[in-house]
Amino acid sequence: MPGHFIKIFLLTAFLVTAIHAPTFAGITEPLEIVNETGKTILSLYAVPIQKKSWGNDLVGSGVMNQGDRRSIHYDTNFTRYKIKIEFADGSTLTRNDVDLLDTWRLSLKRDGSCDKNVRG
Repeated sequence: MPGHFIKIFLLTAFLVTAIHAPTFAGITEPLEIVNETGKTILSLYAVPIQKKSWGNDLVGSGVMNQGDRRSIHYDTNFTRYKIKIEFADGSTLTRNDVDLLDTWRLSLKRDGSCDKNVRG
């Protein structure tokens, strides 16, 4: 009988832990970003709209010329992102609310718009 109670206790502890664990904590999705702006991108930032700072430059070393692509991962806990682009000519472009839900490719356009290809 004591073994039976231990099994019940362990099963109960497992279920309580599973119920209280965050469902999507740390889950990321791949996202391909394509430069279709007609300009050279020096820096690119994409952060959840709730964040105060822009975080790390997603271009990294080098630049993104017209047609270049970068693969990143975004946190699925957040679907609405703000995007900031700094161009080689000194101009900048900011989008304050881009919905990335189910998006696998984001094409950045000259006029500031974004074409999305979604999963599914």
